[in-house]
Amino acid sequence: MFKVCIISCGMIANSAHIPAYKMFSDDYKIVAVCDTNENAAKETAQRHGILNYYTDAKKMLDEQKPDLVSVCVPNAFHKEYTIMALNSGANVLCEKPLAVTYKDAVEMFDIAKKNNKILMACQSMRFTPDRIAAKKYIEKMGADDIYYGEFSRIRRRGIPFWGAFHIKKVSCGGAFLDIGVHMLDELVYLMGNKKVKSVRAVTGKNHKHEIGSLEKSGALTGKVDIARKFNPDEMDVEDFSAGIITFENGAVVNFKVAWAANLPEETSIKFSATRWGMELPCAKVYQGADNEENLEVEKCPYDSVFPGHIYILDNLRKALKGEEELIVKSEETINVSAIIDLFYKSAQLKREVFMEEIL
Repeated sequence: MFKVCIISCGMIANSAHIPAYKMFSDDYKIVAVCDTNENAAKETAQRHGILNYYTDAKKMLDEQKPDLVSVCVPNAFHKEYTIMALNSGANVLCEKPLAVTYKDAVEMFDIAKKNNKILMACQSMRFTPDRIAAKKYIEKMGADDIYYGEFSRIRRRGIPFWGAFHIKKVSCGGAFLDIGVHMLDELVYLMGNKKVKSVRAVTGKNHKHEIGSLEKSGALTGKVDIARKFNPDEMDVEDFSAGIITFENGAVVNFKVAWAANLPEETSIKFSATRWGMELPCAKVYQGADNEENLEVEKCPYDSVFPGHIYILDNLRKALKGEEELIVKSEETINVSAIIDLFYKSAQLKREVFMEEIL
């Protein structure tokens, strides 16, 4: 039985992490939760039948001595709390994105290795049924000859108006870091973790006064504690981004990501390889001039709005027992963090930025 502690008691902890841990109660026991907001910690503990709650993460780690910690804090604090948990002797599952710079990602994994602990980024969207089918097909066909890809994640009006997603000093970025990073991770994973060479990115902030619903803004359960009133004048992150990623082997990827845009809503990934091409989520494969086929996609076995977290925690418990390798690997996460780093530097400098500039 692995003792689990959770740091931060927001939407993703309550709606995704805690329910997923409870799916595997034979292996996981949540012994405590922590939030700097005492009411949030207390209400989360009471809601889920957890005995202990704290407002001080270090005190929780010292007293509970967990085997595993879920780090669910805002992006700006991922590094601090992940390192704190690793140095306390715990394994760590950190919400995405693990780090927003290449150097931070490398440092975090180095500390995990030094402590002989697992550090895993919670890139939960790899585990949709179409992505699982796509990975099986690509493993059969080979990813080396993929020369082009693209991903789009477009909301019409989906700026998160709960929490502090719109404030850079807390979130570190906007739409690209919130919803784009899922697509980026999926693409890196499916393409076989090709090493990034450069990124050219543009960003915009065009619709901060146009707010939609909770569900459209990412609170998929429609339930979230709105801790602070949304003030559009505070918004200093992008609601739109687009650009191109170039990899060392010559492959290129185009992308566009938006919390809000006057475009059709879209969540899609496309590839073209020398022998085949693919489109997701429709799971269609293209070959030659007129050959098209649909991949065999199995139904998701979990009745949850966040099924990816269940897949993640299933894999993680087996990895902790030495039964499986981690699906989300350190070298993939470091590559994703490098692309994020290049993306924001490119947007700031208004030019293409190369990997050697962030080493």
